[in-house]
Amino acid sequence: MKKTLLVICAFAVAGFSTIAQTTDLGGPISWKSNLRMDEIDYETMRGFDETVVAAEDAINDENKSQPWRFGYKYDTDFSLQNSGTWETLADGSKLWRLGITCDGAITVNLLLEDVNIPAGASLYLFDQDKTNKIGAYTVRNNREDGLLGTELIYGDNMIVEYHEPANVAGEGSFTISNVIHGYRTLTHIQDVLTKALNSSGNCNIDVNCPLGDPWKNQSRSVAMIVVGGNGACTGALINNTCNDGTPYFLTANHCLGGSTGNWAFRFNWEVAEGDPTLSCATTTNTATSYNSSSAHDQTANGATLLENSGSSDFALLEIDNMDVNDAITWGLFYAGWDNTDVQSAVTEAIGIHHPSGDIKKICRAFDTGNNISHSVVGGADVWFIDAWDDGVTEPGSSGSPLFDQEGRIIGQLYGGAAACSGTNNNGQYDFYGRFGTSWDLGAQEILSPASCGPEQTTDNGYDPNPATNSIEELTSNLFTVSPNPSAGLFTIQLEDLTDDAVITVLDMTGRVLLTENATYGITSLLDLTSSANGTYIVRLTSSIGSEMKTIVINK
Repeated sequence: MKKTLLVICAFAVAGFSTIAQTTDLGGPISWKSNLRMDEIDYETMRGFDETVVAAEDAINDENKSQPWRFGYKYDTDFSLQNSGTWETLADGSKLWRLGITCDGAITVNLLLEDVNIPAGASLYLFDQDKTNKIGAYTVRNNREDGLLGTELIYGDNMIVEYHEPANVAGEGSFTISNVIHGYRTLTHIQDVLTKALNSSGNCNIDVNCPLGDPWKNQSRSVAMIVVGGNGACTGALINNTCNDGTPYFLTANHCLGGSTGNWAFRFNWEVAEGDPTLSCATTTNTATSYNSSSAHDQTANGATLLENSGSSDFALLEIDNMDVNDAITWGLFYAGWDNTDVQSAVTEAIGIHHPSGDIKKICRAFDTGNNISHSVVGGADVWFIDAWDDGVTEPGSSGSPLFDQEGRIIGQLYGGAAACSGTNNNGQYDFYGRFGTSWDLGAQEILSPASCGPEQTTDNGYDPNPATNSIEELTSNLFTVSPNPSAGLFTIQLEDLTDDAVITVLDMTGRVLLTENATYGITSLLDLTSSANGTYIVRLTSSIGSEMKTIVINK
């Protein structure tokens, strides 16, 4: 396979405060004015039977064919008219505040209906201690159906603050229809919201471990979805042949249920970039300087369902109020696809996903015989993965994209029995709805419209970021490795290089096994006969760039 190597300009995202569906107005009015918090009304949720919920989760968690539930949903009816406390400020504007308490909750988030925020008004959510906030939601968040699903506030309390300038007094409206009490394993790190960080199984591999290095573009397309306020799925931005940055998003049909208008799409929820030679969270899956969250505030809210079908378990949506400028700001990528659906053409499959709502992970399978094949499950056309060679999926990974060896989407996760067994996967199967079937069920008209030219069968994706797509692409054929697989002896031959380089061999945890110099025109021998069977990474570093290849030891 021909790959390309991009020299990419790095940019910081963790501290960026403006998100696609909210606007940075400098913080809540009450924070700026130091208004008292003890003079507002509070609503305390009645509680729920944790034993019953735990029993339901024990059953549901065995099944990937539904969203992974992290919270209990209370039905409420809190509005500007029947709840909260109003006060008039010195400038004539009005401020409405309501406190909400869910005793013992790890997070709290809301679903709103009848949302109409007039120009100049703002809605913020924050906790009593002012350690984290969401907002401001503004006129930009108004949808025709009036729905809004918020991000999560860490802790068991929330203050909802709505500010309305005098010139639009009385024009705003919303109803808090649901309060979600987050009860799943969620971790608070460095006073920021880190939903489900490190809650997935110990055999998962972080996407920024060495295994994910060849798939950084694909990773930038993947997002965790908060479904219906209390469930989690995964999906990916997907390109259309116009290359116009329309935010089309692919996930699983079984993640649907209720309106997609209150969905929240969290991008770049992943381990921060770091030195790949450090111990990344492959088997330990605990919080370290390498296994910590990046920005969690890059969340888009609401989407419109365009096409879906159970025949390939796919749902194709368009994220509302998100445009290509948001994608550029966040450094996102629109994934490519292959609709040819040829079984023999797929030699490698890569899954990128958010298991149990955790930070982004990666798994990989090779086609050794019949490990990646066509099948039918539950009446749906699927790609059947007999077993993963590296990593695994879990509930919450549902809807995540399956990429072929060319980095193109060929399906989305439908279900399966693959899971962790300690620090190893259990060797079981997964199955993905086939994109080739979805193509004929409505995806074609959206992703390859006639207005953009003749129908295409493959697409390599679209990178809207000027910091990357304007940089010179280099043919990535710097060295060869042979034989591969082998019993442990490999030869390295420099190809498109005229100078020397450094060869580093790493295992899948990022541990360096071997480092040596390679000389142009001279074959280098790597002796890994003392290493166990499995997959390893060979990284070449040179003056013109670097390249990575995987090798397999099979004694």
